Amino acid sequence: MRVKEASDAVRKAVIYQINLRVFTKEGTIAAAETYLPDVAATGADIVYLCPFTESDDDPTQEYWSTRQRRSGCMNPRNPYRVMDYFKIDPEYGTMEDFKSFVKAAHKLNLKVMMDLIYMHAGPTFGKKFPQFVKHDVDGKPVLNSYNFCTIDFDAPELREHLWENMLYFVTECGIDGYRCDCGGSVPLDFWVEGVRRIKKIRPDFLMLNEHEIMSRPEDQLEAFDINYSQWWVMYTMRDIFVYGMPTHALEMVWKNEHAAAENGMSLRCIEHHDTANDMYYNRVEKISSPKCEAALVLCYCIDGVPFIYNGCEYKDTSRHSIFGLKGQFTIDRSRDPSERMAFLRRLAEIHRTEKAILYGVTRWVAHDRKASVAAIVRSASDEEVFCAVNLSNEKQAVRCDDFAGFAEGDMLLERGFTKKENGLTLDANGFVVIRRKK
Repeated sequence: MRVKEASDAVRKAVIYQINLRVFTKEGTIAAAETYLPDVAATGADIVYLCPFTESDDDPTQEYWSTRQRRSGCMNPRNPYRVMDYFKIDPEYGTMEDFKSFVKAAHKLNLKVMMDLIYMHAGPTFGKKFPQFVKHDVDGKPVLNSYNFCTIDFDAPELREHLWENMLYFVTECGIDGYRCDCGGSVPLDFWVEGVRRIKKIRPDFLMLNEHEIMSRPEDQLEAFDINYSQWWVMYTMRDIFVYGMPTHALEMVWKNEHAAAENGMSLRCIEHHDTANDMYYNRVEKISSPKCEAALVLCYCIDGVPFIYNGCEYKDTSRHSIFGLKGQFTIDRSRDPSERMAFLRRLAEIHRTEKAILYGVTRWVAHDRKASVAAIVRSASDEEVFCAVNLSNEKQAVRCDDFAGFAEGDMLLERGFTKKENGLTLDANGFVVIRRKK
């Protein structure tokens, strides 16, 4: 299926995710605002905040998710278990704090994206609005796999309540986009109508769906601009780091996505709040910072939208938890971020300014080291970019006939790269990005 063509704003986008509970020791919106210049310095142009509307404080563990209980934090306030969609949770601050955050972000040319959690809600929401949640034959709320109340989208009043909520933060705070949690479990026609209402007043509004484009490519016909790729990050990239999964699995993910939506836009990342949460102390930066950088090169050079999780600029290895108490887990900012910051800025520059990367088609290159090396060519009308990354801990001598035409090209970025007859050599976790004119 061909979906809508991505706008230049989407093609050039780089998203930076803030998990407020770990981003600062204060865990507040106001404290996060003071770090916005650092966010901008990574080259990101969109800052996406994990949920900060009022979460449910019901201590009954029957209504806690398995992950919430397993975390050991004993905190009933799961930010993805909402009690009131219109109120800012006092844990994070006030509406005035958020308006100030948005204003400060806009001064730095950063767009602000909020999280919407419409698949489910907390038990208090279900008691306050029983007509908005599903009930079984005994009149009890229907709990989903997270043990949260299931929202009833067959109720017209519920739809109006949530459409009003979508408009509220646009008109009151001037936000620029929504990331929709488990958005594939919400009827697509609901999203289409909500987006239609928003775009009457904000035609450039961005919509990101936490849902595989392979499962519902229609997402990007009208409602959404970008889809998550959990197969890329959670089930493939993470397994490359943890278990040494062969690198060519990424190629298989990409091919499946493009078989479903040949021109669709998916997130490209090495980590987000869910993977950081679930990996506890075995974060990807702890496994290998050099491998993180090689993987990031691929994420910025392949088609899609690069996405970085807070702390990437500090090579953060600390435990993160969306269920943590105030100050319990925070980013370790003890390392000098200047080198990683410069690296991220260079990647963002390449992503935004290279015509072949912005508009070119992607082709996976034939070579003899598929288990360790990912290699692609991005082709535009008059130029091409070759990108190869070694995601193994060993030096790789790669036979690659396609590389011959790039050997004398313009070097954009490299580490541990040398040319060789019939191909190239990459040191452990090395990479190369080269441009040539056609």
